[in-house]
Amino acid sequence: MPEASAVTDEGDETDAESGQTPDFDGEVPVSVRVRADTLKPLLSAVGALVDECRLTFGRDGIRAAAMDPATVAAVDAELDAAAAASYEADGTVVGVDVTRLEDILSMAAGDDPVTLALDPESFRLHVVADGLEYAMGLFDPDSVRGPPDVDDLGFEHTASLTVPVDMVGRFVTAAGMVADHLALSVDPDAETFVAAADGDTDDVQFTVTAEEAVAFSPGDAGSLLSLSYLIDIERAIPAGTDVRLTLGRKAPLGVAYDISGGDGRVEAFVAPRLKAV
Repeated sequence: MPEASAVTDEGDETDAESGQTPDFDGEVPVSVRVRADTLKPLLSAVGALVDECRLTFGRDGIRAAAMDPATVAAVDAELDAAAAASYEADGTVVGVDVTRLEDILSMAAGDDPVTLALDPESFRLHVVADGLEYAMGLFDPDSVRGPPDVDDLGFEHTASLTVPVDMVGRFVTAAGMVADHLALSVDPDAETFVAAADGDTDDVQFTVTAEEAVAFSPGDAGSLLSLSYLIDIERAIPAGTDVRLTLGRKAPLGVAYDISGGDGRVEAFVAPRLKAV
């Protein structure tokens, strides 16, 4: 059978073998070989909120971070070097089109090995998977707004709740039936978490008790949030995942969870709307 060929983002054809690292002149600053289903959750988490991100190939792993153009939501995702079959990187930071990279990886099966290699001469990221080699153009990472350091913003998170992702999906979906916003609050006396949405004609409320949660640290907290961001974040979370929500009084909602068998982590924040809860 003939070898598979692929078209680069500039229209050139190139032959590739599954997972083979391309040959470049000189030292390669980034060369990573990892399973497709290990890398995809990191990109899905970031791609849920932004089209472009800063991708850092650190010595200890990959980090993808960005803030959405409206500065309402931010995401910071990491994948440890230990999650990869082989990992060599020198701390290079690039700007990448997350949507395009997700599209490329969508052509790889879950257990397919994927190789990421940075060509220092052309400043393109070569993605090799299942006979396909795609040379992806990159851009200046400084053109991408990075997430703020939430600790520096002075917000206080007074409560936290850990629940299965399907529970998050239930109250997000229910709220979407009646409104475009969602109020999240914690009653420290009753030790309950409440997600509520008020529409023009209908209302919905979803309550979680301390006994129903995986973990619960109650405190006075409440914020009104734009529902569209929560829908996008929830859809990117792998099934069967426990999700930690952190809340404060009119503070950003924190959404944190592990990916790739615990070898990666995602933390997203959504700023509250101005109306008090």
